[in-house]
Amino acid sequence: MFRHCFALILSLIMLPALSAENPDVRELMTAEEFAASGLSRLSSEEIEAINSWLVRYTADDAEEFASSSPAVREINNADISSKIDGEFNGWNGPTRFHLQNGQIWETNSSRTYRYSALNPEVEITRYWPGIYRMRIVDTGQTIQVRRVE
Repeated sequence: MFRHCFALILSLIMLPALSAENPDVRELMTAEEFAASGLSRLSSEEIEAINSWLVRYTADDAEEFASSSPAVREINNADISSKIDGEFNGWNGPTRFHLQNGQIWETNSSRTYRYSALNPEVEITRYWPGIYRMRIVDTGQTIQVRRVE
């Protein structure tokens, strides 16, 4: 049980939707992940306790853990150049991006961006531990993403 909880919390610090002002596990996870984790059964006060811990952990321990864990180091070394597979029409809220390299990334952002292209080139760069930004090369437009496959 402890190992499962630790893996869950570790995955939370590695998600890209982390807001510097108000990190909230309900925004860091997809609805499916939140429900599957069992966190949906917690009270608002318990969720806030996890959110507070997340801030403290990120500030105090995450960098040290990231540098000492081979699994975290591997994830953190992402600098990816690929193309979105097929037709791309931008994003409107949560959106999945299937890349030609086989990876799938998604955003949980509520932002909207309209741009139509076929197989646009993208670059994905880590800009904070566990947080990634995808840039559409043609336009320079960026959005925070997290890898799902």
